[in-house]
Amino acid sequence: MKMFDLWGRRVAQAFVGTALAVSLVACGGGGGSAGTPVVGPGSGSSSPTGGGSTVTAADLVVVLNKNALTDAVGETLTATITSIDANRAAIGGAPVSFSIDSNAVVTPAGTTTDGTTGMLTATITRGSDVTPRPVKLTVTSGSVSKVVTFNVVQSAVTTDPQASDLSLTLSAPSVDNTGSRTITATATAVDQNRNALAGIPIRLTVTDASATILVSGTQTDASGKVTGTVDIGQNRADRPIAVVATSGTLSRTVAFQVTGTQFTQATIVPSVVAAGATGSVQYKLADAAAAPMAGVSIAVSGNGITSATGTTDLNGDYTFRFVAPNAPGTRLTIKAVGGGKENNVEVPIASGNSTQVPAAATPAAKTLNLSADVVSVNTDTTSNQISINAFFRDVANAPVPNVRVMFGVTGDNLSGTVGSGTNTVLSDAGGSATTTYRPGAVSSPTNGVTVRACWKTSDFAPTDTIANCPAGNLMTTTLTIVANPVSISIGTDATIGTGAGGLTYVKKFVVMVVDSAGNPKADVQITPSVDLGGYGKGFWEWNAGPKKWERAPDFGSMGALTAICPNEDLNRNGVIDTGEDVNGSKQLDPRKSDVSIAVVGATKTDATGIAVLQLEYPANIASWVKYKITVTAAGVLSPPAYFPLGTPVTLPSLPLGAVNAFDYLYTYDWLPVSAAAVAAESPPAFVNGLYGVSGSCADTR
Repeated sequence: MKMFDLWGRRVAQAFVGTALAVSLVACGGGGGSAGTPVVGPGSGSSSPTGGGSTVTAADLVVVLNKNALTDAVGETLTATITSIDANRAAIGGAPVSFSIDSNAVVTPAGTTTDGTTGMLTATITRGSDVTPRPVKLTVTSGSVSKVVTFNVVQSAVTTDPQASDLSLTLSAPSVDNTGSRTITATATAVDQNRNALAGIPIRLTVTDASATILVSGTQTDASGKVTGTVDIGQNRADRPIAVVATSGTLSRTVAFQVTGTQFTQATIVPSVVAAGATGSVQYKLADAAAAPMAGVSIAVSGNGITSATGTTDLNGDYTFRFVAPNAPGTRLTIKAVGGGKENNVEVPIASGNSTQVPAAATPAAKTLNLSADVVSVNTDTTSNQISINAFFRDVANAPVPNVRVMFGVTGDNLSGTVGSGTNTVLSDAGGSATTTYRPGAVSSPTNGVTVRACWKTSDFAPTDTIANCPAGNLMTTTLTIVANPVSISIGTDATIGTGAGGLTYVKKFVVMVVDSAGNPKADVQITPSVDLGGYGKGFWEWNAGPKKWERAPDFGSMGALTAICPNEDLNRNGVIDTGEDVNGSKQLDPRKSDVSIAVVGATKTDATGIAVLQLEYPANIASWVKYKITVTAAGVLSPPAYFPLGTPVTLPSLPLGAVNAFDYLYTYDWLPVSAAAVAAESPPAFVNGLYGVSGSCADTR
């Protein structure tokens, strides 16, 4: 039993238990049939503490010293049970009963777990049945029941290689509770000369309901090691987590600590409470990265008030409300425990006209900070908010407590809520006065909301407000409340590609959508369209000097054209109306099908607020049709985005010969051509104008 005593001492180092005792008898199973009661030594013994009270275990940890029980005479298997409380700490004196099936026999060493270590062992034999079979052991304490299984196997095939010793190490003694880090456990098997042994079966487990372990294998590798990567799981509370390595009769346990839980806010509202009046403490629980810890239970208590237990919301907030005891001139200490962390605040109980709060020293440095300077509007289904923190330091950079602070916000159309309301907040022992701000459903311009904090070293007078706060006592900062995306832009680069069939050109454009703070807005539906403003007539010629194709004479920045003609479909209805078919081609030129536009991939912006568009058109149409892209986005407050820049299309378009017709078309751009085609000596596909080469828009020549 020395090995198990050593194992017990290791587990006891990982868990801090409270030794309580009970006077109950455990029942076991075994012998000739499943469920047969077995009473171990110590049956009927009195409670170790003499109190006779029943200890309730929140969970049980059951570890077997090996995976199988051979059919050899005298062969045994040992189960070690540890009772733990809700904080995963060992708790002694819990009643434990056993049952076993498949004709195996279990003999417990007692009926309650040890008052110091919280552990209890039980010895298992195969009984009179020598047949190979699976066996199920059930361990019960109160309403908690755990089941483990093992096999009875033939001794000729179950002789596992044995190590003389095991070592178990961890990559670090602790890990923060952000959930992004892991601990690596390494178990090493050695012989009597401390040589590493390969092929030794080792089982790695964790004694925590939330944690998980990913092992490298079930046997040691060539270096005699088995490793396991431990993740703390969903539970981000501060707590110890024990790792257990078992090989045959050998067992080793080491533990690491999960850390990082913090009460980032414990604000008393109001800061001084009258005897018999109602007050509250606003708590915020966060992890090591200051991320809110939602769904964590917080227990709050104090002398003379009613205790309560609650759960943090999505922002990690919990508000405890209390009625101050009838004890003017005293201080009420309120303790909160959550996520394995404890927080204590003192609430002054007013006596007459005195607040019982001493005047604060005059701070030498004052800072007003926000947990974020951009926050989203709130709807019926959201709870967006930020923390507001005022920090005070003296000339030695030491915190200044008891500074009185009033918080307020302007520029939000009175739609938001300050957590402390109109009440004064006192700076705590760390020199910090904290409250929260929850915006309403109205967004703001960039930096359009001003957060204000008025401070004073003594009590505010009834007539004091933030509005009349002296300039030297007023601190301000700004934030932006965002809602729908407010702006959309479109742009491109200098490249042009070729379509899949090699017969078309593809020109890509990028669309960006942001909110009023300039942050990208994801998942915004993009709707593009392209308008063809007109077409050109002419041809390209080879210039042997610069060795490239050119157009002449030059009627615009794009080069050689003999005529520029507006779109014949003036009202864009696709029907030839009176006077529209100017060139007599029996169709409306340019054809709408000359150019297509599409969103590449998803039709909504990605996480960076970006979507990609592309124009595709036959290579022989390049340079002969003018286009303008319009992009709208669902919910965007600004006008649509245009490429190229210019006024939107106004229908009906300007007809041939109309005043300003040329200026109208100047706001459009020619379909781009391939630079490689322009530089190649062979004639490009677009060498002659698709709609003719004459200088007149009234014919098709």
